[in-house]
Parts: sequence; C-alpha cells; structure tokens
Amino acid sequence: MNVCAAFAEVLRGGRAEYNRRHALAQQRWPGIEPAAFSELLAGPVDALVAAVAKVAPAAVPATADAAYDLTLSLLGQRWIGPSGRAGIILRGWELLAQRAPTLLATQPAALLTAVANALVHWSAHGGGEAWLDTLAALAARARSPEELLHAAQVAAWRHGMVHFRDSALERARGLERELLAICFGLPLERWQDTMLEQMFADRWYRPDAPAETRPRVAARVGAFIGFGGRFAEPPLVVFHEGELLLAAAGARYSLHADAFGACVQPHGEGAVKAQLALPAGWRLQGVQLSGPGLRLAVAELGAITSAAASADTLVLTHAWSHAATVLALA
Repeated sequence: MNVCAAFAEVLRGGRAEYNRRHALAQQRWPGIEPAAFSELLAGPVDALVAAVAKVAPAAVPATADAAYDLTLSLLGQRWIGPSGRAGIILRGWELLAQRAPTLLATQPAALLTAVANALVHWSAHGGGEAWLDTLAALAARARSPEELLHAAQVAAWRHGMVHFRDSALERARGLERELLAICFGLPLERWQDTMLEQMFADRWYRPDAPAETRPRVAARVGAFIGFGGRFAEPPLVVFHEGELLLAAAGARYSLHADAFGACVQPHGEGAVKAQLALPAGWRLQGVQLSGPGLRLAVAELGAITSAAASADTLVLTHAWSHAATVLALA
C-alpha cells in the first residue's frame, strides 16, 4: 500500500493497535473487504493525512486515527466502498482536505464525523451536491471548526433540510456577513442584515428570490412508501398543538415547510380525524379551492380529503395521491 511518508510512519508505529481495531470491526461487520479498506486508506484517507501534514505535522496522528476508525465504520455499514450508499462522503472529506486543512487539523474527528453524518442524512433525502458546493466556499473562509459547522447547518436548511429551520436561524445569528451571504447564495454586496430578521418573521421569504405577496402552491410533499416515500396510503392533515401533522396507516409525521422546501419527519403513532379546516376567506367547491388571490383546481388528484392551516401555511390532502399540497399564505 503506497501512502505518504507521514501516514506510513503513523501506521508503522501503531501497527498492533490498528490491526486490533481492524479485527474488531470485521467481527462487528463481517462484510468488510480488506482489499476495499486498503484502497480507501491508500486513496482518500492518505489524501487527508497528506493535506494535514503540510500545515500541521503534529496533528497527523489524530487525523490518521479519526480517519482510520471512521473509514472502517462507514465501510462496514456500506456507506462507502463498493456499492456504498453514500459514496459522496469521500468527496466531502476531500473538500475539507483541499479547502480547510488547518481547520481539519484542529478537530479532525469532529469535522470528518460531522460531514459524514450530514451526507448520510442527505443520502436519505436525495441530493447533497449543492450543499457540498456551498460547504466548499464556507470551508475556505470559516475561522474555526465550530463556525464552519454552524454555517454548514444554515446552508443545509437553505438547500432543503427545512426541519433545521429553527436551529439554523439561531446559528445564523452568530455568523459573519460573508458567511451568511455564502449560505444563502448571494454576493457579499447584496447581503443586508435585515434579511435575516425577515427570515425570522416570514417563513416564505428568501433573500435570493423576488418577494411573493400572493398565496401560491409552494410544494408537494410526501410519496408512496413503495417509491421511497413515507406513506402507505394517501395521508390526512391536521393542525395539532401548534404544528401541522400528516398521518397515514397509523403513523404521524411533522410537516416542515418554508421558502426553501418541504419535508416530513416521524412524529409518532396514532390516527387522526379528517378535517376540512380552511382559513377565513377560503372556500372549497368540489375539487376547486379559492381564496384571496388564488384559485386552485386539483381534479387530477381526486377529492380533497382534508385541509388544515397554520397562520402562514395551508395544507391539502387528496384521495388519489400520496403527496400533500402545501400552500404559502400571504
């Protein structure tokens, strides 16, 4: 196995311990292929160690340790390696090595783990490429690992992980203007401090798009479980204890939606009673919904089976669809 001198020295010095870890990992994950692991060590892990060796030689042992253990675990769980379900993790690590080797040397285990976890999460939702592009720009400018991770969470929200909205907004309060502009895809000269407060106040506002003042269909969320979605049957929606819930086949899900997308997250078990609760000024006539500034016909989706609204969001479910329609209210 050909690796850089710094990595080779660490492997030689810790040979017995590394062999012990490898043996334990093979007991836990019998499918680990030694050849695949060696290839990962000689490729992406070696590149990480070499990048750190150039800027902080003293951090090489900790970087090698963290990368060795994480690679074993991710390979054993089949996230990386042959037929890996989230091979994009390796691109994320490469990005850290290229754009932020000094930060990586400071906290290698924390940064490598965080990026791997994020990309495993992205693999379940689809995408991740756009977030990595933003992460690359953030990594080159962040001043600390903590600042990079906070900015990365804000960027994940902006790229569609809308269940992070509340925590991401709080993280955003502590970021510099340059990082905020990168998170939201804006040139620095276009970023205004009032934009963040507008996002706090209005979930349908986004600083990188023209303002919308009329109600509109914002998203379609959900899918049949057989196609990778959550719902075994067409769901129903209710507004319960301050949040919108979708329910199907005895399971309930929190609905998260804003200007950056929509998703559902498990909420618990239990059926819900169908309701047609429309905001003031809205009415339903057959398969046509009308309200201030909007008329919506959804005949191809079947009858509207339930409707529920919060102060700024209206959600409809349909007899012939496993997806719900999310409307942004003015």
